[in-house]
Amino acid sequence: MKTLSKIWMSASMLFVLNLSCTKNEQAASPEPLAETKKYQLSVPLEDGRRFIETKVQPNTVLLNTRQAPVSTGYTQIQVPDEAYRKATTLMKIKNPGDFSIINCIADQLLKVTFTDSVRRMPGYPTGWTAVWNSKPNVEHEAPAVLYTRQQNRLTLQLSKYVTTFGFELAPNLYDAYPFSVGYYDSRENPQVASLVQVASTPAGAKLFAVTALKPFNVIEIAYARDGENINNPYGFAIANIRYKLAK
Repeated sequence: MKTLSKIWMSASMLFVLNLSCTKNEQAASPEPLAETKKYQLSVPLEDGRRFIETKVQPNTVLLNTRQAPVSTGYTQIQVPDEAYRKATTLMKIKNPGDFSIINCIADQLLKVTFTDSVRRMPGYPTGWTAVWNSKPNVEHEAPAVLYTRQQNRLTLQLSKYVTTFGFELAPNLYDAYPFSVGYYDSRENPQVASLVQVASTPAGAKLFAVTALKPFNVIEIAYARDGENINNPYGFAIANIRYKLAK
């Protein structure tokens, strides 16, 4: 009996030691390091950097983007097809090759004022150094653009009310990012329409365009996850601004 008791006690002690070792090994295991990657910029930063080394974003970051509310008050235009082009007026970006910083653009019918100044520049490869996208997703592969100079938000104030307004957009950093666009009537404040889409660089510019029943005159563009401590696009560019004036 004494021999059996000794064997049982020895086995129990060995079991406890094994558990203790297992717990220590688990506690000592290092946590996996976040993967980093070097991303290219279409337009260099003001400090001269052409690449940003930052954390790799999981695809879920893009999938969890909030969706635009369902509404019968407006229609999203998915691509710049012939019907969209015929129904709207294109605002040309004049003198894009001078790389000047501007606060507005205008034609004979409409003036668009920007809350923050933008830099106008030619498209790929001499200005915006990435391919924009290809037809039918965009009008041209290398349009002249208006670049937000590292800012992730931009508000457009229109001199007249419109019922259709659209533009193509791409982020500065070579990656995919969700952007939100709100369309407003400045006299009443409530949102007339809203869109959330993912645009990417290179070759992933997207059209953000709506036709609304209610006229509007303010458009707010923003990186949809700004302020969430997530990799940012270091600005964006817009191109091929189109509109239809309200009657």
